[in-house]
Amino acid sequence: MKSQVFTEQERKQIIKRYRKLLSTCKLFLEKKDVKLIRMALDIAIDAHKNTRRCLGEPYIYHSIAVAQIAVEKIGLSTTSIVCALLYGVVKETGISVEEVENKFGKSVSYIIKGLIQISELNTEKIPLQAENFISLLLSIADDVRVVLIKLASNLDKSRNIESYSKQEQKQTLIETINLYVPIAHRLGLYNIKTEMEELSMKYTEPDIYQTILTKLKETKQKRERYIKKFIEPIDKELKQLGYDCDIKGRSKSVYSIWKKMQKQKVPFEEVYDIFAIRVIIKNNKDEKADCWYIYSIITNYYQPNTKRLRDWITVPKSNGYESLHTTVAGTEGKWIEIQIRTKRMDETAEKGLAAHWKYKESSNVQAHDRWLKKVRKIIENPIHRVLDGIDKSKSDKYSFDIYVFTPKGDIKKLKTGATILDFAYSVHSNVGDTCTGAKVNNKIVPIKHVLNNGDRVEILTSKNQKPKLDWLSFVVSPRARDKIKRAIKEKQYRDADEGKEILKRKLKQLKVGFNDENISLLVNHFKFKNILELYQNVGNSKIDYIQIKDFFTFIEKKKQQTAGKKIKEKQNDVSQQVDNYSFTDKNLSKIDFNIAKCCKPKFGDEIFGFITVNKGIKIHRVNCPNASYMMGKFPYRIIKIKWSKSGNNKIEFVK
Repeated sequence: MKSQVFTEQERKQIIKRYRKLLSTCKLFLEKKDVKLIRMALDIAIDAHKNTRRCLGEPYIYHSIAVAQIAVEKIGLSTTSIVCALLYGVVKETGISVEEVENKFGKSVSYIIKGLIQISELNTEKIPLQAENFISLLLSIADDVRVVLIKLASNLDKSRNIESYSKQEQKQTLIETINLYVPIAHRLGLYNIKTEMEELSMKYTEPDIYQTILTKLKETKQKRERYIKKFIEPIDKELKQLGYDCDIKGRSKSVYSIWKKMQKQKVPFEEVYDIFAIRVIIKNNKDEKADCWYIYSIITNYYQPNTKRLRDWITVPKSNGYESLHTTVAGTEGKWIEIQIRTKRMDETAEKGLAAHWKYKESSNVQAHDRWLKKVRKIIENPIHRVLDGIDKSKSDKYSFDIYVFTPKGDIKKLKTGATILDFAYSVHSNVGDTCTGAKVNNKIVPIKHVLNNGDRVEILTSKNQKPKLDWLSFVVSPRARDKIKRAIKEKQYRDADEGKEILKRKLKQLKVGFNDENISLLVNHFKFKNILELYQNVGNSKIDYIQIKDFFTFIEKKKQQTAGKKIKEKQNDVSQQVDNYSFTDKNLSKIDFNIAKCCKPKFGDEIFGFITVNKGIKIHRVNCPNASYMMGKFPYRIIKIKWSKSGNNKIEFVK
C-alpha cells in the first residue's frame, strides 16, 4: 500500500480483506486481472486515505466489501471488482472518468459513469414508484453490472448503517426495502434478500424486530426437538433406500414471520409455519424423479395439503429457482412446510443466478456475457408479469423509454426522444398548454429540448402562451399530440363563436345584411374552405373591419355600376322603341295603370312599367330615382311601354 495514513491494525485489516477478495476470485483470475485489481486498490487507498465513515472506519473498507459481495454473493468478475474499488474515487475525489478510462478501459469508465448517475437520483419517493425506479436504473445503465454493483453497495451500507449520517441512513433504508430487495428477489438472491429485509426491519421497526427475535430464541429448543422428532422416520427410511440426504429445519426470517403476522392478523404464537423442513438430495441420478419419490415417502407418514403443493421443478421460476414444496400435517396439529430439492437446486436457490457464474465455466467470457443478459432480462420483468405468464421476450421495452424527475422527485416515464413539451403534458393539460420552456438540471431550455434519463425538469409557463399547430411537429407522445390537437380545436371553435358575433356587429355597422348570401360572398372572396374558417379568422383578428368594409364597398359600387348599365340599356331600348310601330294590347286593357308618385311622369317622358303585387302597373320615368333598384332587383317585373302617338296620354306596350 502506498499510503502511511492508516494505523497498523487498519493496514492489516485492508490486506486481510484484499487477500480474501483474491481468494474468492481465484477460480477465474488471470495474472493480468490481479494486476488490474491491485492497481485499482492502490488508487482507491491513496484517494481515500483521509476519508473515514462516521464511526471512524476507513472508507476503503466499504469499497473492498462491495467488491467482495459483487463476486461472492452476486457472481460478478474482474471488471466489476475494479469498478467497485474506483467508483468512490471518481465520485468523491479529483480523479476524472477520463483518467480511469485511460488506465482501465472503456467498460470500467462506462460502468462508473452509470454508478455516479444513479447515485445522484432523488430516491425519497421510491416507495410510491418502485417499479419506475427499477426501470430508470436499467435505462440509465445499459450495462446491468451498474445495478448489480449498486445492489452490493447497498447491502454493505445496510450492514454498517450506523457508520453513516442520519440522512444517508434514511436514504439507504428507503432504497433497500423498495428497490434492492425486489431486485434480489427477482434474481433469486435469497440470502441477500433475506439479509436486507432483516437489516431494514431492525432499524425501521426495532421493537417488533426484537420481540419476534426474542420469541424465536425462547422457542428454539422446543422447535428443534419437534423438528428432530418430525424428520426421524423420514431420515431413517431414506437411508435404508440408499439416499444420501441432508434434512434440516430452518426458521423463517424475522421479517417473513412479521409479514405473516400482518397478513393473517395473528400474534406470533398463532403463526403455524414459523419454520420449514428442507430435504436436500446429494446422490441423485434423476433429479425430478428422485424429488417426487421422496415426496411420496414423506406423504406416507404425514397427510399433505394438496392445495399447498408447488411444483417448481417441472416449471422453474423465472429466476431459475427449482424446488418441490408441500405442506403436511404434523403432530400437535401443526402444519409443516417441506422443501424437496437436489444439491444443485439448493445452490441455485441460495445464490440465485450466481450459482452459474463465469468461474464455473473457467474463463469463458461469452458464458459470462450470456449470464449478464439473462440477469438483465429477469430484472426487467416485473414479478406480477411473470406470475401472469406474460412472455418475457416481449418485455424488452426499457430501451424505448426514459425516466425523468419532477422538482418534487416524482418520476415520469416518457418515450425516447420526448421533449419538454411532452413532459409538460404528462404533468397536466394546462401545464402543457401554457408551457414556454423549462429548467433542466437548473439550466433553462426551450420547449423543443429533448430530455435524457434522470433529468430533473421544472416547467416554465405563461398565461399568454397558447397551443400552436407547429408543436405537433416535435412532440413524440400520443398524449401530448392528442392534448395539443384538442386544445387547438377548442380554440378554433372559441375563435369561430367570437368571430361570428364580431362579424354580425361589423355588418350591422356597414348596414349590410347578415345573411347566407353575404356570408358566402365573404367565404369565396377570402378563399376559405367553409364558413367556420371565415369565423375563425375573424375571431383571431386575421381578418379585420377594414378588409370587410372594403369588400362590401367594392360590391356596392359594382352593383351600382351594373344597375346603371342596365338602366342605360333600358333607356336606349325604350328610345329605340319610340319610332317603332306601337299598338294597344287588348289583352291588358283591363289592367289598372297608375302614374308613380315618386317621379310623376308626363306625356313625352321616357317611361317604363313596373308590375306591382296588388296595385296593377305603376308607370315610372326611366330616370326615376328608384329605377335602378327596380331594374336591378326585379328585372322580370319591368314592362316596355311608351306614350301613344295620338298624344291623348294613352299607354301603348312595345312588343
